[in-house]
Amino acid sequence: MKISRKDLKWFMTNIRTYADGKELTDEELVDQLATYMETNPRCIDVHGVSNPGRFYYSTVGYGVFSLMGEKYRMGRIEVFDSEDESGYAVSEGIYTMPHIAASQFEDFMDSLQTELPINIEIGSHKWCEKECAKSLGFETPEEMRDPEKIKLFQRKKNDIYAKERGFKDFDELWANSKFGGKSPKH
Repeated sequence: MKISRKDLKWFMTNIRTYADGKELTDEELVDQLATYMETNPRCIDVHGVSNPGRFYYSTVGYGVFSLMGEKYRMGRIEVFDSEDESGYAVSEGIYTMPHIAASQFEDFMDSLQTELPINIEIGSHKWCEKECAKSLGFETPEEMRDPEKIKLFQRKKNDIYAKERGFKDFDELWANSKFGGKSPKH
């Protein structure tokens, strides 16, 4: 993230003009500056780099076509070195993030630059699988790969969806949909 110095300079020049010669306290100045930044987001470049460095990072999301995708987003972090002329990543790592944190993490990594390379080692994919399985009602991560257990999970999820729409179960919803061969309920 980078703040536009030009926008802040303009604000600081103009705040003094509108203060009618009154000396603003630090608290008043901070409040006015914060309000300006909150209501003028153009002064904040969320993709800008505040501390340019030799190494920069890019995230590439994977398509998750397993039950892990119910709770997690997965991807790769590519590491680039501005001194490497190949144009390709010089290293990479992987991430498994709960959906609630993934966008924030990806935005952070995509805007990060460092003079020295970084290394992050926390958690494990197996741990994420275990917690995902537990949160989805499976006893083990292996059950999330069992075709019969997956069908039962998807059936349960479809039945919940149908009940939310006033049907007994998914079969009734399907029978009454334009795809099920009968006219929809009104």
